[in-house]
Amino acid sequence: MKKITEDTLLTKIVDCNALFTLNNRKVDLIGGKPYIYAEPYYERVFNSKKDFAVFQTIKRKGSRPLLFVKLFRFNTCLKKDEVMEFITINGYRYRIKNSYKPNCDGYLLGKIRRKDIKNLIRSDISSIKIITFDRDYEFHLETAEAERIKDEFQCLKSKRFKFK
Repeated sequence: MKKITEDTLLTKIVDCNALFTLNNRKVDLIGGKPYIYAEPYYERVFNSKKDFAVFQTIKRKGSRPLLFVKLFRFNTCLKKDEVMEFITINGYRYRIKNSYKPNCDGYLLGKIRRKDIKNLIRSDISSIKIITFDRDYEFHLETAEAERIKDEFQCLKSKRFKFK
């Protein structure tokens, strides 16, 4: 009989191939390269009934993981600076820079550094904040959504995906 220890209880097995889908169609290539993507999250803005956003993690061949965000609000202008923050339960804030050009369509594409992924996996994410010219949007995450984001980051950090 195998003895159950504290380490055995804390171990979580994540199926990375089930979380991500490969897109290698020539029509949809990002920057001419195939990419993998996870299912999108649809989040409502805290204290708002009509504003929401879509979050999706993406990884291209030979590049850092990306977080794609689309804010669904008319004329939402984003600049090309640090406009996104992951806020943890402890109060730490991890800022992510927008690598997409400045726009008023609500598009944000943030490259996530390996160091940030490592820190986000270790901590509990409570909310995501997006800073625009007009106002700040805050999205409070439930524990299941925060765990899913951490699982996706863990897969992007550790697993090598095969791009065709």
